Amino acid sequence: MSDVKELKSIELSSFTTMNTGIAVLFSIISAILLSIVIVATNANAASVVIYLIPTVIVGTFMYSIYNSFCQGLIYNVLAKRLKTIAVIIKDGKEIVKISTTETATMTGIILTIQFILIYLVSVFILPLLLTSVIQTLMFTGQSTLAYGIYQLLGILSQPTTILMLIFGTFIITFVFVLIGTHIYNFLAKSGKGVVLNLSEDNGLTVIDSIDTMKLAIAFALICGILSIITGLISVFSGSNINAFIGSVLGGFIGGFVEFYLIGFFYNFLAPKIGKIKIKLIDFRI
Repeated sequence: MSDVKELKSIELSSFTTMNTGIAVLFSIISAILLSIVIVATNANAASVVIYLIPTVIVGTFMYSIYNSFCQGLIYNVLAKRLKTIAVIIKDGKEIVKISTTETATMTGIILTIQFILIYLVSVFILPLLLTSVIQTLMFTGQSTLAYGIYQLLGILSQPTTILMLIFGTFIITFVFVLIGTHIYNFLAKSGKGVVLNLSEDNGLTVIDSIDTMKLAIAFALICGILSIITGLISVFSGSNINAFIGSVLGGFIGGFVEFYLIGFFYNFLAPKIGKIKIKLIDFRI
């Protein structure tokens, strides 16, 4: 039996906590791998690693709290005014279809709003930082590089550039999410949909666990197909075939590894820091 549900809202505390936990685990792995590479290429840089690992982890922790809370909050606000994301759930656990246009629109608007917020903050901070950098470069005789940064700052401050970046963020996100959801729906028809173990808690749906292999396979195929599309565009634009092959392999392998780890981390953290809770309601036309 299949049920059509709308994602009406996201419980912010659980969403932020879980996403931050997953991001921190990724940052630990990334920091360790990066440190190994740095030490392997330059043994004298071992002292840098002492500062690198905590910096990466703490930075990821702080940014992920902001990013996850912001995304959940924006979704909840938009859900009161726009069509929400709808899903078809088979047997109470397998997601066999995701609404395409609504998902792409929601995701595009959320990321665009986040971009605008980050830009507004950078308007006050970035010029100060770049001014200091330019002065330092001028003092050390790097006038060419300083002038290049000054020109870049001028370009980024142009209203036309700002508008292009805003619309570009929305359009690119919308197109890729739209294609991705269509790919997912096609895959789900052949039994490759994501499987979630769900339960109810005070009117909210709780994601108890995720089938990691199903998640990894679905998104490996989505990322791989999207990388084929972008790779073909690059080839027609003049890129070589080796770059295309590398991009496609990276899409499949990277997508599988990343989403397998996301599922694994979720299942590992869920009993310890809490599970994501969302409000699913019956779909209304």
